[in-house]
Amino acid sequence: MAALVCDQNNQVIEEFFNTDVLRLFFGCPPRYYMDVLWLFYGWSFMRDIDKYSLNNKLTKILMEIERFHGKFQASKLFTPHFVTELKKTTIITSSGASTRIEGAILTDDEIKKFVSNGCKISKMSSRSEREVAGYVKALNYIYKHYNEIEVTEKNLRELHQILTSELTSDQLPKKQRGAYKDITNHVIEKNLDTGKETIWFKTTPPGPMTETAMRDLVDNFNKFKQSEEIHPIILIAIFIVHFLGIHPFRDGNGRLSRLISVWLMLKFGYLWIQFTSHEKVIEDNKENYYLSLRETQNTFQAKKVNYDRWLYFFITVILKQTQIIQSILQKQSPVSAMNKNEQLVYEIIKSNHKCNIGFILDQVEMTRAGLKTLLKRLIEQRIIKVEGVGKGSKYYI
Repeated sequence: MAALVCDQNNQVIEEFFNTDVLRLFFGCPPRYYMDVLWLFYGWSFMRDIDKYSLNNKLTKILMEIERFHGKFQASKLFTPHFVTELKKTTIITSSGASTRIEGAILTDDEIKKFVSNGCKISKMSSRSEREVAGYVKALNYIYKHYNEIEVTEKNLRELHQILTSELTSDQLPKKQRGAYKDITNHVIEKNLDTGKETIWFKTTPPGPMTETAMRDLVDNFNKFKQSEEIHPIILIAIFIVHFLGIHPFRDGNGRLSRLISVWLMLKFGYLWIQFTSHEKVIEDNKENYYLSLRETQNTFQAKKVNYDRWLYFFITVILKQTQIIQSILQKQSPVSAMNKNEQLVYEIIKSNHKCNIGFILDQVEMTRAGLKTLLKRLIEQRIIKVEGVGKGSKYYI
């Protein structure tokens, strides 16, 4: 049995980066030297992603997501009460899933009770409760302010401060909440039976390297966001994989990365993301989550980063969320998840009880082949039923 954790052993690097030494050998302040060193180190923080070509499989999934996005924007059937209840459920599910990925042990039922009691923290509260309380607070903050918060290092640090605000000083020193790490935190695999530890992924060293990396990452994200050259979901996914590669904070990077994903999806207009748990889908596919991260991050020092495995994982998580929401929409009202032709055919069948394909065809501007495909789709989604075969088939609700 194994678990992934952060190696938080102190590693002294200050001596190498002593100001006098750097000035003696390079004739420049440490900050400028670190920028050069970081480029030499080989990491590429999103610089060439505008040249990255998506394969057909990724493009097809993105098209499915965008089709759903269009349908969702056209549907106006979510009542304010229903939206409030969905958000409450999502907050509970997301807080539980995201903290359990990192080793917390609270079930959704326990979290529901904890949240209903106001996430009250006492001296006796467990670490799991403290992590959940911080996550709930941060997620509520995102839901309320996502549109006005810009992607800056300051706002990322503030979000980290909110996320970790309920931890004790022993769990995370106060000076490290909302501040970049001051120790090495490689991601390691720890065998829970033998205690043996293996480095899973080497993260960015603390100090000037992390500062430079985060500045580079945020600057490039905003540059590509403004240019609109890259699909928003791809831009978010690549930001996240590099953020986790840097691992800029001593603790909470994984939880924060999932909060950032939700925040950025909302910011790009995918408002339905708040109605189902992004974190739960990741928890249900935890092994693939870590493997896809590692496979992509292991190419960071190559001439060309290979994002395929991570992008496939990330956007299939988003696709799964659209499918969950579509199921919710269909339960509330089948029409809400349909396009215009589907709605028209549905209403014809509903109004006339049982119809054959010829009867429906006389009332719609569609080819027979197109109508047959549409009817098959509605049957597969269990929105309509069919009796008989061939020309004798009749469709009904």
